[in-house]
Amino acid sequence: MSEHWRLAFWYAAWVLAGAALAGAVVWSLYGGAYALAFIYGIGVGVVSFVSTALTVSLLTKRSHAWRLVGVGSFVARYGFVAVALGVPAYLKLWPVVIMLGGFAGAYLAENVVLLPRVLITKSSAGRSASERVRGG
Repeated sequence: MSEHWRLAFWYAAWVLAGAALAGAVVWSLYGGAYALAFIYGIGVGVVSFVSTALTVSLLTKRSHAWRLVGVGSFVARYGFVAVALGVPAYLKLWPVVIMLGGFAGAYLAENVVLLPRVLITKSSAGRSASERVRGG
């Protein structure tokens, strides 16, 4: 498994663990519908982030055709998010603000979780990618 896939799955595991805790708090404060909407929003954010690994995989292929597919997957990610958040919002399936809050929380967590890794990577340019991803 390449390093960007490993990093994507590592991030997803940490965010989903935090989402479970935050979802339990939302459940206790506001009830099940709000907790479900919150977890759904986080899930959409995590799937969007993990799909970045697919895009990177395709964009780094040597074949020009695969790179074009990678560009298409980049655009498809945004289409997925628009549909995955827009349809439940339009149909009023559950509370929209908390769903969008969960999605935004996933992207905020992305920055919080990955920023230390980026700083470590910049300060350790001589180490291999696997050492930098593990933080070792």
